[in-house]
Amino acid sequence: MRRDRRGGLTRMALLLACAGALFVAACGRGGSEAIVAAERLKLRSSTAEVSRVTAELPIGSRVTVLGRADEGGVSWARVASPEGQEGWAEARYLVSQEVADSSRRLADEMRGVPAQALGRSKATLKLRLSPDRTAEGNVVMTLPANTELEIVDRERRPRPVANERGAANGAAQPVANVKEGEPPGGLKYDEWYKVRLKGNQIVPAGWIYGGSVELEVPPEISYYASTGRRIVGWQKIGTARGDRESGDHYLALERRASDADERVNFDRIKVLAYDPARRDYSTPFREDVEGKFPLTLKIDGSRGTFQVQAFDAQGNLRPLDYAIELEPNNRVRVTRLTPREPVQPKRR
Repeated sequence: MRRDRRGGLTRMALLLACAGALFVAACGRGGSEAIVAAERLKLRSSTAEVSRVTAELPIGSRVTVLGRADEGGVSWARVASPEGQEGWAEARYLVSQEVADSSRRLADEMRGVPAQALGRSKATLKLRLSPDRTAEGNVVMTLPANTELEIVDRERRPRPVANERGAANGAAQPVANVKEGEPPGGLKYDEWYKVRLKGNQIVPAGWIYGGSVELEVPPEISYYASTGRRIVGWQKIGTARGDRESGDHYLALERRASDADERVNFDRIKVLAYDPARRDYSTPFREDVEGKFPLTLKIDGSRGTFQVQAFDAQGNLRPLDYAIELEPNNRVRVTRLTPREPVQPKRR
């Protein structure tokens, strides 16, 4: 058998490239298409920690995936751009066209709905297409820590029996939630946020596991949460102006910190009105109402309205409407427009 020296060198170079890139987890070929979902995607000469950056691709760039690898717990993809740039990139920043389209459909569902709260990821976590972490098929991409999030909706879902550990991203673990004969109230729940990603046009929306999200309550009102409750949503009403001081009025939604009804997103509405003279907040309006997002607020000058979705006595959601007025003395007045439910007479 005649040996082709040139061919032998070519095969040896390919083997060395695969080994150096993966040590050797995987070295494969492929031709799938992907879209860059990170603001700037760095392409590297290899997957080694000391590898050099060969190119950078902006968000929205389309690439061909030539191979995939896992090294040190990180998934990598070897990609090539239409312009001929080639290198290794972290696979978590690449999405398929199908996934990008699904994320955009979620964003379309939220179009026109105001953010109910703002948050920030405390660690890397997975953006998903549905509030379910029992499988990986609904993962859009992995977001880096400190990602800004607009929270539009919130869901509480019973935690799967085999998903006690693993917080934001872990796989299911065999930990039972409910003992035999234990009532349904013994179930544990996962908190999920339906979010928009600021400035990301490729994957603009998805679901985030709430355990890894820190709400960024405006610092000026963060200490005014009711005893035993926490602020879970807020919207700015207007600005109070004084001779030397100014501050913002807020409409806040609160929820019990413990023993709360798992159906509800909030169980109290209140206004936090700023007084420039006292440099302090007061609560001119407060009402205990159990409801779900969204809260919609419309202000035109010094007058406006807001609406919440609240549970009635039969457990059905119905809209409650309120009028709001910003008075010249920096006070805020709220009037409920929806009549209260009639009190049912007690049976004798």
